Amino acid sequence: MKDGTRPTSTTTVILPRHLSRPTFKPVPHSRVASIEPQLADLPIEYIQDKLAELGPDMVKVLTSVEASTSTNTLPRELSILVQDLASDLPTHMLAVYSRQPTGGRRRVTMYPTHSIVWAANCATLPPLPSSHPSAPDASPSARITVPVVPLCLPDPASFPHLSSYIYAKRVDVLLAALFPSAPPSNLQGKDAATEFAWALAREHNTAALVDAMTKVRGLWLNVCALGIFDDGMWVAIDLAWEVLVNALSISVGAPLATASQADAPLRAQL
Repeated sequence: MKDGTRPTSTTTVILPRHLSRPTFKPVPHSRVASIEPQLADLPIEYIQDKLAELGPDMVKVLTSVEASTSTNTLPRELSILVQDLASDLPTHMLAVYSRQPTGGRRRVTMYPTHSIVWAANCATLPPLPSSHPSAPDASPSARITVPVVPLCLPDPASFPHLSSYIYAKRVDVLLAALFPSAPPSNLQGKDAATEFAWALAREHNTAALVDAMTKVRGLWLNVCALGIFDDGMWVAIDLAWEVLVNALSISVGAPLATASQADAPLRAQL
């Protein structure tokens, strides 16, 4: 070793070439009916589609929420100010966190949400406490009190992307959030996906590609944990992972993914 030089440390990352889907579980219709009894006789797929139509307006309401807490402990309920009443009021605050090693400081992020959206799309989400807030008549805003619900997830960082999709069901928006560069408008064809993988490999280093794959894997873990079996969500996860696996393969000089390599992990040095 030459004088004055420092040894270079490397980390080997091992990633699967395919993210498997869990065994299908139906959404409990009784949970939806307990929140909105008038939906009891409607197919769950119809309810999901109608909620997606209402989703953009519901998100506007959520983004208008102002909330704060003055305590270091998680409250059982929280007073929030809703400044856009264009759609239904939020029903809960989700306190999203991940499991930490013993003694570690737990980071909790709270998100206003509508219980019906999650109940209609998640097969394994625990039931949320009853909450039916109402706004005063002829008021441009509303201060309401909603329950705070702790929600432990494998990857809290990807929860905003998951929530955005669950409300609007926009595969294109989700894909744009998962890639380090904007994807082409038509990414479904094999040639288009491979071409985009080459573009990503040219534009981004190995570490950036691994970061993007970590984001997709985190989303996948959350989707599995909540029992979400939405077709569009899985199209986005499968496509994003396929493209990023190929981009990383190109970056490290490994063969592109094939059916025969589905069980062979991909190794990359950072």
